Amino acid sequence: MVLIGTTLVSNLVRIASTMAMTRLLAPDIFGLVGIINTIFFIVTMLTDLGFQAYVVRHPDGDDRRFLRVIWTIHAGRGAGLALISAALAFPLAQLLAKPELALPLAVASTIFLINGLASLSLITALRTHQVAKLCYLDLGVLIFQTLVAMTSAALLHNVWSIIIAMAASAALRTILSYSLFPNSCSGIAIDRAVSKDFWRFSRFVMGSSLLTLLIAQTDKIVLARVLSLDRFGLYMIATTLAGVPLVFAGNYASRILYPRYASMFRDTSDRLPQIYYAGRRTLSLIYNFSVGGLIGGAPILIRVLYDDRYVEASPYLSLLATASLMALGNRAANEVLTAMGHVQVTFTANVFRLTWLIVVGVPAYLGFGPLGLVTAIGLIEAPPHLYNWWQLHRFGIFNAREEGILIGAAVLGMGIGFVMTALLSFLW
Repeated sequence: MVLIGTTLVSNLVRIASTMAMTRLLAPDIFGLVGIINTIFFIVTMLTDLGFQAYVVRHPDGDDRRFLRVIWTIHAGRGAGLALISAALAFPLAQLLAKPELALPLAVASTIFLINGLASLSLITALRTHQVAKLCYLDLGVLIFQTLVAMTSAALLHNVWSIIIAMAASAALRTILSYSLFPNSCSGIAIDRAVSKDFWRFSRFVMGSSLLTLLIAQTDKIVLARVLSLDRFGLYMIATTLAGVPLVFAGNYASRILYPRYASMFRDTSDRLPQIYYAGRRTLSLIYNFSVGGLIGGAPILIRVLYDDRYVEASPYLSLLATASLMALGNRAANEVLTAMGHVQVTFTANVFRLTWLIVVGVPAYLGFGPLGLVTAIGLIEAPPHLYNWWQLHRFGIFNAREEGILIGAAVLGMGIGFVMTALLSFLW
């Protein structure tokens, strides 16, 4: 309930923030920040080692020396990413033909260093069922970031207002990771056995993350190059709104479902089929119905939230929300299979996504331009969804009736959204 409540408040804060920021800043600034976030995502995913999955699942996940060894790797990674991103800032700006990108990207790279110094208590809290505290922490940091961004935007009216807010929120999160958790620990420690075991675990995570990188950022890389900054800014606004349900899906799957599945697998693995659907049925129904409504009602939402400069973001939003619709089901399947030790399933699911992007996305872009590519991105979760169903069936977890009910909720939401859009469009 805390997760649901804080997620709802967080989404309201994000929506209110975008409403205010779009009135304080021009669309091209959102395009610039969108490119920075895309580059950050690329660098992060290229070096994703799966810290959370490893620590939560590991038998020694509460041992302080074990955590110091992992923290050392975590901090070293953060420092390395900061240096790499800063060094690549000017070459990337030239490559993308966006010279105004260079300095903001170089300065924003310090965020990697700040995040790398955070305590692993943000991960170990999941083992000790402190999800509520994590949710309140995230909400507090988000509100702080929003206030800093709005204040800076009112004063500066440029891209630095958002970068200042990003860095300030990262610093606050790192400080709170120590002050809010009495058992947090840091400090350099080296253990070859632990490091070797961690790298062994991470190889599948890194492979899967590399594919995720190619899949999730191809559209942004291509569109950042071919679209003007203001047009790309519209696309990033749609991406932000389509990502609202993903915040809940990601947090719910990683903070509630995965620790529960991992604990159940360690103790009584035979109960996993029973709790897989029962533990998420109600929330999944609400999620599917709501995201279905977002798909059908995207034009209304854009008109209500923003001024006329952003109206053309609605087709992007409808298409991207289609991928968000399938996100919770895919994340739940991934978490239960990972908890069972089948880490390679995530990698294989990403192979399906990449294949879809190549086989369908490339022809769609060549034949129909940017909108064709966005359409392919919107449907990219369908192949791994079918693959996950098959994997769940292999291990005796899949339930066709449960899945049918979830699909029905999504269809109902879409239908209501389309009807409301048609009625309100006629009235307007």
